[in-house]
Amino acid sequence: MKKKLLGIILAAAMVCGLAACGAQEPAPTPGSSAGTEQAGGSESLIGICVPGADHGWTAGIAFYAQEKANELGWVEGEDYKLLTSENVNDQANDIEELIALGCTSIVLLPHNDEVSVAAQKIYDAGINLVVFDRKVNGDYTAYLAGDNPGIGTNGAKYIGDALGGEGVVAVMTAPSLGSVSVERTEAFKAEMAASYPNIKLVDVTAEAFTQEAGLTMATDMLTANEHIDAVFSIDDEPSLGVLQAIKEAGRTDIQYISGGGGAQAWYAKIQEEDINCFTATYSPAMIGDAIELAVTIESGADYEKEVIMDAEIVDKNNVAEKLNANSPY
Repeated sequence: MKKKLLGIILAAAMVCGLAACGAQEPAPTPGSSAGTEQAGGSESLIGICVPGADHGWTAGIAFYAQEKANELGWVEGEDYKLLTSENVNDQANDIEELIALGCTSIVLLPHNDEVSVAAQKIYDAGINLVVFDRKVNGDYTAYLAGDNPGIGTNGAKYIGDALGGEGVVAVMTAPSLGSVSVERTEAFKAEMAASYPNIKLVDVTAEAFTQEAGLTMATDMLTANEHIDAVFSIDDEPSLGVLQAIKEAGRTDIQYISGGGGAQAWYAKIQEEDINCFTATYSPAMIGDAIELAVTIESGADYEKEVIMDAEIVDKNNVAEKLNANSPY
């Protein structure tokens, strides 16, 4: 059986470079194989349990999870098992399947906190539980996510500096997205108030993180406001709709449009458009970091229980480094 000695060494080295917060945890934890075989005689097996592709970002999750498995030289069914689900109930069943398979670690991107009861079964079974992106209620071995407030703070600094502290900025909210919208928008407004008090903020609302929702939001925004200098959009997909609305309206006042995530379609606009487009990363590729974290725990090395990945600004200066023609997001 191919095993992951090289992958473990690589992951243990790479995890030291992760942007992290929280206290270090010694390994092994409950369920950690620490490089040994299970009682049943089989070597460690890492389960990856994520939602199916209901939009671009989640499509990227399965893609980058598989890419990381390939990079580590893993064989499906021997080294790892990847399961995707359409809803909470399906994901709970997938968790039961991964527990029954004898996984020593499970990387879980929950649909939402309704998966918490099923997730607790992982931990109670003595299996390492690495929760990715969305927290669950209950115990877990480690948690890794992107920096939602960082998207707001870094976006505010970028726009505020670019405008020289003067101007009008439309600020997107998306109440249906819950804490993601709140954290990004509130951090943006807080940084603006602290560092750029002369910039006027105009609230605009989108129904979802889709291009269509961004188009509708921006069409209304342009009708209601004769002059806007920049748009703080909190996700790349609605940013595509914002750009479309601005071009269709023939508006030339808007100088900057932000995004959030790391969508290849938005990266293309960053490269091509005369308007200054940029984004702050919250990439589905972070699932690879969560997998590396699980491998590090299994190796017996120290690890950070709470890991938050930096929200990196991507604009014309560095977007070429982020292009991936094979990515579905």
